[in-house]
Amino acid sequence: MNVRVGRYLIYGLIDPRNRYLHYIGKTHKRREIRLAEHIVQALENDQRPVYHWIRELLVDNLNPEIFVWKKINPDVSWRNEERKAIDFWKNVTEEELPYTHPPQTKKSHFILIKGVTLLNVTRGG
Repeated sequence: MNVRVGRYLIYGLIDPRNRYLHYIGKTHKRREIRLAEHIVQALENDQRPVYHWIRELLVDNLNPEIFVWKKINPDVSWRNEERKAIDFWKNVTEEELPYTHPPQTKKSHFILIKGVTLLNVTRGG
């Protein structure tokens, strides 16, 4: 099975209960593979804040929703793009919400984000 895509993806994880964005990350894998890895890390009792949140969802028989924020060509610095995405969402104002994000890939659809509570431990990169 091919788990890698031809470029990086900057992605977000959303709480399906309230449409809040809780995490921004990057991957070189298909989004469904990366989401599965997050779930495994939560089940393995990873103590980072994002995994506490994912475990809360799992108790309710729910999973985070993953969406592509931006596609990054291999020759572009994914570190800078991830930092820019985290900075963007850390500084979004209530007046800018709710936010509807347009599809970024063929498999994507419009994503509604009603709020932001980022659980990223680092600034990205």
